[in-house]
Amino acid sequence: MHDGDIIVLFLLVGLFLYLMARQLSPKHAYPAIPMEEQGSISGEIPRLLEGEGYDVVASKQRLPISVRVGEDRYDSRLFVDYIAKLGTDYYCVIVAKARKPLRLSGSALRDQFLGHFLAFPCAGILYVDPMSNTVKRIVFDVEKVHFRTPRRRWFVTHLMMLGLGALIAALIK
Repeated sequence: MHDGDIIVLFLLVGLFLYLMARQLSPKHAYPAIPMEEQGSISGEIPRLLEGEGYDVVASKQRLPISVRVGEDRYDSRLFVDYIAKLGTDYYCVIVAKARKPLRLSGSALRDQFLGHFLAFPCAGILYVDPMSNTVKRIVFDVEKVHFRTPRRRWFVTHLMMLGLGALIAALIK
């Protein structure tokens, strides 16, 4: 073994641990909320939200979606009327439409809002009805799907192989 081998080994171990910590950190779990730059936002809905304690940070957000079925491709979009912030949490704001009233059932709420909740990484959905001046906060608690090979097992396997490699390098010395 040469003089610099131990230093290189520790640098590789450090790099490996940094990459693993970065991979498992929650900030990489969801992308940031896509927001277009905007100036001050005014109007009836922002005033109503500010009265409830929310800060409106963006309006009229559009998220392009491309769907492939076999060889066919379909384009669509998801729209959010506003993005509001309460503390450190962001909420997607959807304004009620007269032609599409809100049905309060699990399946109706899922069909109408789950796509927005999953597409825009937010703490929940704020459903604003300007006719009755109400704000309903809708929050989804989605259980994680468990696969046969969890990520942690992958991390432990790599860590064990790294330790075995370090042990072999120390024994060869």
